[in-house]
Amino acid sequence: MKKILIIEDDRNLLNELREFLGNRGYEVSSIDNFLKASEEALDLKPDLVILDINLPGISGFDICRSLKEKSNIPILMLTSRIGIEDEIKGLEIGADEYLAKPVDTRRLILRMEKLLNLFDHFQDIISVGELRLELSTSKLSYKDAYLILPQTEADIVKKLMESYPEIVTKDDLLEAVWSTIYIDENILQVNITRLRKKLKNLSPYNIYNKRGSGYGLGVYDE
Repeated sequence: MKKILIIEDDRNLLNELREFLGNRGYEVSSIDNFLKASEEALDLKPDLVILDINLPGISGFDICRSLKEKSNIPILMLTSRIGIEDEIKGLEIGADEYLAKPVDTRRLILRMEKLLNLFDHFQDIISVGELRLELSTSKLSYKDAYLILPQTEADIVKKLMESYPEIVTKDDLLEAVWSTIYIDENILQVNITRLRKKLKNLSPYNIYNKRGSGYGLGVYDE
């Protein structure tokens, strides 16, 4: 169930949106302390934020800017401020969609679903430079070349890419891939060796071992 956070001071509109979205299968929450809206939003980890601009004590622009500095949560601004300058400002500081009140609920839901689908796609991909891993398919690609990894190798690459450019300790790698550190190290080494060969044929990236520290993702000419 997707989680929607509504930051809106109009209680009538808030209740209407809560009922409408709830009936569509969304989990809906709201915030009362607008001065701490960005902090509460980060704690709640919603899939999408519906944000008003004219709020008591703070501007929705400031909330949007703060959220986008610390997260990639999609933000849909829903506001009575219909001027083109306001819309441009909202989009420039990071809003992903800008709709004017009153809004047709069919239009609202279509824009929401478009944003949610778009961000679901991006969250499925991890990138380091032009090296990309699609988590749902284990497809590892570099520019136009790609290959499909076995799940274990994909899990290793995922951990290394998420940690790049930092070193990943052996125990952290074992825990991430096998959910335990009690795995024969030879099993890890065999998978690393296979991955090195595949990466060398695919891209300039390699997996290096820093003795006593762990493994890292690097580039051959570094």
